This record gives sequence, C-alpha cells and structure tokens, in this order.
Amino acid sequence: MKPITPTAEQHAEFSAWRAVALSRMPYMAAMLFSVRVLNSPGMGTFAVDAHHRLYIDFEEVTGWGTTACAEVLLHEVGHLFGEHATFAKDFGVTGADHDVWNVAADASLNDDLAAAGCDYIAETGVMPAQLDEPDYQTAQHYFAALKRMQQQQQQGGQQRGGQGSDSGQGGDQGSASEGSGGQGQGKPFTGCGSGSGGRAAPVELDADDDLGGKAPGASSGERKRLLVSTAAQIVEHASRGRGSVPAGLVEQANQILTPSRTPWQRIIGSMVRRVVRRRAGQERTDYTRRDRRRHNVRIGGPSGSKVVYPGRSAPKVRLAVVRDTSGSMGKQELEIVTGEIVGISRRLRIKGRDLLILDVDAEAHAVRGFTGAAALGTVHGRGGTDMTVGIDKALRTPGGVDAVVVITDGGTPWPTERPSVPVIACLVGPWAQHTQDQVPDFIPHLVIEDPAQQGS
Repeated sequence: MKPITPTAEQHAEFSAWRAVALSRMPYMAAMLFSVRVLNSPGMGTFAVDAHHRLYIDFEEVTGWGTTACAEVLLHEVGHLFGEHATFAKDFGVTGADHDVWNVAADASLNDDLAAAGCDYIAETGVMPAQLDEPDYQTAQHYFAALKRMQQQQQQGGQQRGGQGSDSGQGGDQGSASEGSGGQGQGKPFTGCGSGSGGRAAPVELDADDDLGGKAPGASSGERKRLLVSTAAQIVEHASRGRGSVPAGLVEQANQILTPSRTPWQRIIGSMVRRVVRRRAGQERTDYTRRDRRRHNVRIGGPSGSKVVYPGRSAPKVRLAVVRDTSGSMGKQELEIVTGEIVGISRRLRIKGRDLLILDVDAEAHAVRGFTGAAALGTVHGRGGTDMTVGIDKALRTPGGVDAVVVITDGGTPWPTERPSVPVIACLVGPWAQHTQDQVPDFIPHLVIEDPAQQGS
C-alpha cells in the first residue's frame, strides 16, 4: 500500500513527538525538521529512507505514547546522521545481510541515545551488551560481531543435525530498535527502512517518486548540508556544556567537520571489499577468547582436568597509517595528516586496533589504535625522514595488517621491493609535487594539493 499524506491531527501528533525529541537532543533539530512525514497504514512501525522520507503507521505507533515515539524518532534520524545507508553500500551489504546490518546500525545508535536519557530505547532497543560487545563502536564492528554469531549458530546447527538458525541474529535482536514484529504477508515490517542500510520498507517510494509533489526526496546537496549543520550544532552544544552530549556523537560530528582532501572511500574501499570477500567464512584462533562450544571437555573423565580451548574470531580488515613526524612536517602538514586519518576512519568505519597509527621520522615511534582526532595532537619524533622503517614495523605488527597508508611530505627512501601487502603513499605539503617521482611504481600514490597553492 502506498503511503499517504498525514491528516492535520497526525501532523499535530508528530509535532508533539518532535518537541519532546528536541528537549532531549536539541542539536538534532536540523535532522528532525528535514524529514518528509508520510502516513503508512499497516506498516506497524517507523521507517526512514535515504532521501529523508519518514514513514509512520500513525494508527499503530500512537499507542506507544509521546515519549516512546519521540525517542524512536531520534533513532530514525540518527540513522540519517550516521549515513548508515551509505556505509552499508560501501561495504557491499546485500541480501539477508541487510537485516544483520540494520541490527548492527541500531546497536551503534542506541548506546548514544541511552546516554542522552532515552530510557525507552535503552529498555527496548538492541544494545551492544546484548551482543556481548562494548559500547560506542561502529556499525561495522557490530556487524562483524553479528556475522560471527551467525556463523557459530550455523556451525552449532550442523553439529546437531543441521537444525541451525536461519536468521543469525537471535530472537530479540532481529527486531531493530522499536520491538516491532516480523515481516511477511499481512505482518508488520521489521527494521528501520533503507535509510538505515537495512531492507527497504514495503511502503517506500522510489527515489524519483515525490508522491505528486507532496514528498520530494532530499537531494545529495541538502543531505550534505544537513550533516554539516547538525555536526556543527553538536560540537557547539558540547563546547558550552549545555546538558549531556554523548561522546560518540561528538566524535562523529568532529569527523564530519574535519574534511579529508582525499577520496579514501574510492581509493581503499574496493581493496577493503576484496579483502572482505577473500576472507569471508574464514576464522583465526583467538587466545583472548574461550571456545564456547567446547567448554566442558575434560581429560580422564568427569573428574579429570578441564581443557580450555582457544576461541575463534572472524578476521576484519586492518589498516596501518604511517604518519610522517619528521622535522620537515610543519603544523599545517600535520593538520592535513590528521584530516586524512580522520577521513580514513570515517569513510571506512574503522578505528581502535583496526586502524593503527605509527609516528615515524627516521625511527618508528609510538604505535597506537586510532581513537579520535584529539589523540593525534601528541606527535612523537621530529627527526630525520625514513618511512621504510615505519612500513617495516607496520608489516611486523602482531596479527598483521591488510594495507599500509604512508602520509608524508616526501623526500624519504622507499622500499626497493613490493611489500607483502598493498602500500599507498599520500604526499602532502609544498614539496609533494617534486618528490612524487621518487615513489616506486608498485606503490600507488596521490598528491594532496598544498593549501597555500589552492585557487592560484
């Protein structure tokens, strides 16, 4: 059934929900006022598409109460601010994995909403703890965890005679955030819609269908402006200490407001997808975990010594960034490097142990997982320049890496033989154009234009 224009009474109900939502998270105002509200009888819940059209089954959800609807409204626009549909596409999410991604995206949102005082979401939504995972991780992190759970369930089903779960999400986890029912003929829709990177709700309009001019989709330019505007409001609100702004939202906003000059999504994205496809279904031994399926094995019978088997973990894409911290890197160049690292984290949705930062001059100094732009303010080194030592150290990282990105102003030695994993060189600063010929052919490179020369 196609969505219809809400009645005046329904518009008034929505305005009341939005007012409560604004009292909780006033910095989300631009997102809350951007959505095109449509009534979708029979859908059973809220859903959003990537074009900022919000589908609501008013008859069903009004009974949830004003507070609950306000919090679910924040959840739906949170998917838009998180660009979850874009990232799902970037990481090649297809088929049944849309459901898994939706749950992962929900988990990445709901911890921040709970921190902002959304008790209804905290009680009914998918929380990271339900996935046995820590708070404040990316949707990609939770997606990997869910896929690992799915694989364990399937293997357990095969061991019991092939009666494993089909969903791979668990019973309660498949219900996204609002606790709505399953989907099927005559059943309410489960999920948050294509705007979350999940399955499209059956009522969603085509991208170019504006419902006779009543529901035009947001253009790419409008969506970009909304992201920047909302990010600016989050940072401004947090800087004045007005209320509680979840730390995850502040970090996300800072990433949006620290633009990268490099299309990392295009440069590294295809490589990441190849690694994911190559490693699909693979696992590796993880001695920090116990094998949950073989936890009661004993030597010598029931009273014998217990055998502890190591667990297994599904491999994830891991990058190392070699940051040139030699004396020739000025403040402006280091700021550019910070923007590029933030860009990698944002576009590829990786951080922590999956995005390692190595400070390198003529020696390799600190190695740490990326936790945010603020952590890059401390610079180790400031001596000579030799990025090969950083590349070598990255390649010897315990657990390995899938690629190395070197960000330097050039004038460095380079490897004489092709490394065992892809290495990408990113040249910054006024000497970048002059030193790019020194980069060997087997290392793809790009030059970031010197800001002082832009527009000249």
